[in-house]
Amino acid sequence: MTKLIFSNIFRFLALIVLQILIFNYVYLGGYVIPFIYILAVLMLPTRVGNIPTLLIAFAAGMLIDLFCNIPGFHAFSCTMMAFVRIVIGNRMLTRDDPTVEIDTPSIHSVPFQSFAAYLFVMALVYSLTFSLIESFSFGNFWMTMLSMLLNAVASWVLMLLCQLLISPKKK
Repeated sequence: MTKLIFSNIFRFLALIVLQILIFNYVYLGGYVIPFIYILAVLMLPTRVGNIPTLLIAFAAGMLIDLFCNIPGFHAFSCTMMAFVRIVIGNRMLTRDDPTVEIDTPSIHSVPFQSFAAYLFVMALVYSLTFSLIESFSFGNFWMTMLSMLLNAVASWVLMLLCQLLISPKKK
């Protein structure tokens, strides 16, 4: 149990640091910013309660906002993504048996298709929320939607690559 807690804390801190130091400065085509830190929230155990999940997501978003000098954009987007995770995300992961609790949702503990769909839907929710808050208008709707879709795809690809590169230890 303590190993699971420490691994989640380490993952949380490592992904926050990667986002702050590297991925916040990656602008692909001027519109696309990959968000890798949301993987820390998405990999929380399914047995973590709803309130702690929302608080952890809010804290992660606030940490990114603090270093990006953007007041509340990431915090709201990450909290919204965590809410959607609570409502439908856990069902996406445990499609076969909804009573199963997954210690760490990952590409190695869940079928690939389920986990890839879960990551994409959550990245889409996060990117949609972030893009709408950032533009705060529907004046340039199609450009906002294109930016949202490209952010979601870039984040999804990076999260899948991160999952594929980190293999579980063989016992």
